[in-house]
Amino acid sequence: MAVTSNNEQKVPGPIQVGLIASGPRLPPLAAAIEACVLLQPVGQAGMPASAAVPGLPRFDDPRLLLAHPELQAVVLAVSTRADLELAGMAAQRGLHVWRLPPLARSFAEACEVVARSRQLPTIYRVASWWEYVADHVWHELHWPPDFVPVFSDLRAGAPGPGPDAWQSRLTDAAGGVLPDAAYHLLEALVAVRGIPDSAVGLVGRLGKSPVGVNRETEDVAVAILRFPAEGIAVLQAAWDRPPFERRLVHHGPAAIATLTDDEVRLTDASGADLDHRPLPGDFLTSELLRFAESICGQARDRAAAPMDRHLAVSALLEAIYLSARTNHPESPRKFYQLQGCREPTS
Repeated sequence: MAVTSNNEQKVPGPIQVGLIASGPRLPPLAAAIEACVLLQPVGQAGMPASAAVPGLPRFDDPRLLLAHPELQAVVLAVSTRADLELAGMAAQRGLHVWRLPPLARSFAEACEVVARSRQLPTIYRVASWWEYVADHVWHELHWPPDFVPVFSDLRAGAPGPGPDAWQSRLTDAAGGVLPDAAYHLLEALVAVRGIPDSAVGLVGRLGKSPVGVNRETEDVAVAILRFPAEGIAVLQAAWDRPPFERRLVHHGPAAIATLTDDEVRLTDASGADLDHRPLPGDFLTSELLRFAESICGQARDRAAAPMDRHLAVSALLEAIYLSARTNHPESPRKFYQLQGCREPTS
């Protein structure tokens, strides 16, 4: 299918970008765009007029914004379903696309996203928290030379969305608490440990949450993952049930690495500090700067780099949800075979 491009001529100066977002993700994204010197917002859509960013033209229909003659790129944060649809429209107009994970609502859909993105002449980037962590602090730690995780413990808790939020609806989301509160840590887990051989999962909707909300998607989830060489990981995620924390701990034979929203800490087997690095609090700004630099440098490979990792997270989610239905261990790797996708080597 032919692509009508708004980017045939490289225009000097900031990249003209449109923001299509809604809900609580709108304000931080608007602030991140404002903080990025390589981006110039030209319009917004997707939100009610009462929530719009002051001083920025608002379009009632996102398609009108995508047709803006000066637009070169679009930042999407509506819902997983809507972001996929809008990204497809943007790609057909030759616009560069940035959006938040997860990659899609199912592994099959995720494979389609990856295949289409590789055929585009433009940048298609799905934000990567792991790249942010690795670039800022992970590689700076003084690691023991033989550090290899053998047991990982992932815990994610957060206040849940309301009953009208898209995260509560099966048609709009990849799932509930797992692809929401736990996603960044799942990406970090896959980045360090690779794809597990099998997953045993349980997910649940425990009636009304403590704040009186009914949802279609899961409120709680637990899973046990098995890796090669007898490696194990345990996942636990919950909405509306304190403590509200996000923490991933990798236990090695002689050292322990702990990753949170705020820092990465390395301790010995007794718990004594070996090294630690605080994480800066500018994930979205850093991500959008990376996106803009990829556009300016025409670095499609850099933008595509996180796709395989996001696809692996999608396979892991699919295995956990399937296991919860079958009451049997499920292999994330088999979904690659079923969809004819290339399986990551690590």
